[in-house]
Amino acid sequence: MTFTVNVGPGTGTPLSYQWRKDGVNIAGATSASYSVDSVVQGANGNYDVVVSNYLGSVTSAAVLLTINPAPFISVQPTSLTVLAGRTVSFSISATGIPPPTYQWQKNGINILGVAIATYTIASPLDSDAGNYTCLVTNNAGSVTSAAAILTVLQSARLANASVRTPLANAQSVIVGFVVSGGAKDVLVRAAGPALGQFGLATAMADPRLELYKDSTKVIENDNWPAVLASTFASVGAFPFLANSRDAALLQNLSGGYSAVVSGTGPGVVLVETYDAGSGNVARLVNISARNRVGTGADILIAGFYIAGTGTKRVLIRAVGPTIGGVPFNVPGTLVDPKLELYDASGVKIVENDNWENSLVPTFASVGAFPLAPGSKDAALIATLSAGSSYSAQVKGADGGTGEALVEIYELP
Repeated sequence: MTFTVNVGPGTGTPLSYQWRKDGVNIAGATSASYSVDSVVQGANGNYDVVVSNYLGSVTSAAVLLTINPAPFISVQPTSLTVLAGRTVSFSISATGIPPPTYQWQKNGINILGVAIATYTIASPLDSDAGNYTCLVTNNAGSVTSAAAILTVLQSARLANASVRTPLANAQSVIVGFVVSGGAKDVLVRAAGPALGQFGLATAMADPRLELYKDSTKVIENDNWPAVLASTFASVGAFPFLANSRDAALLQNLSGGYSAVVSGTGPGVVLVETYDAGSGNVARLVNISARNRVGTGADILIAGFYIAGTGTKRVLIRAVGPTIGGVPFNVPGTLVDPKLELYDASGVKIVENDNWENSLVPTFASVGAFPLAPGSKDAALIATLSAGSSYSAQVKGADGGTGEALVEIYELP
């Protein structure tokens, strides 16, 4: 900022100048022009100049200088780590005259419609992770905040489930699952020969996998395609040997499906379902398997993994008597199923023999069919830590055998 004085004709020479601020001489300000060196708030004030020669002096009119300060950020946004789906906010505090405006940015790109001091993401997804800054501006200048890093953690969820069971000749096992919240890539595998690498001599030689939507076959696979090897690795599934007769398929799915596995001969088969997609919006919310329950090593075992962070509540049911009645009419059902839940170390967490009526509202909340009143079916609720595997084991409470259904549901 520069002030200049012009002295009219007839005043005589030579002339001397003394600039003043608020009536106080400014040292060294003795020319016809004076520049304010720093555009800072401390330079505000009334400026005039005293012009003198040997005949006398005259003082100019005072000029008021008001310098509006550029924005100053007093509180920077802070980095945050949040579970997917949990509301998160970035805030900033800044001063300036006139009051500044705000423009939030993600990874250096303006976020449309966000021009306030606090930016809130109501339900963050994986895609919301990144570096967030705020550009603060007024007519005196602008300043960009420090970067705040948003880390989005996956909340606890069902990531995969498996059922290992022996099948007789011409027998099949049915594994059902539900994807809720949209479409998601799901990997389904039927391992037979691959089990030989774990020392199992009775593995099924050539399992066949069929995927159904209601009663309509969507896709099938006999011998797995090698292109899926990278998908196996990405979800943590053990590898299949090259050119083996195991079966596998990958599909983008939404809603409920059934995987039916059979073979050209008898043997033990492992049926697996994996969440192979990204994000936490669409997810596996229900996995079930139906097969014959034997004794000893031939009981029905459903393994599952809870991925993400935190804990997840699950509803687990072992259904025999109810599916033997209307409308299911499954023959030869297990008369009195007992349900036991184990952790990855083989420690029993909880068990149930006969379900309790207090669970009826929970059944309805997840869309599970009602159990027959007074039946000897089993059901329980457990809160499980993420990052670990679990197994639900179904056996006859009285040592009996028969057809049974095991179900695992996510709960809020």
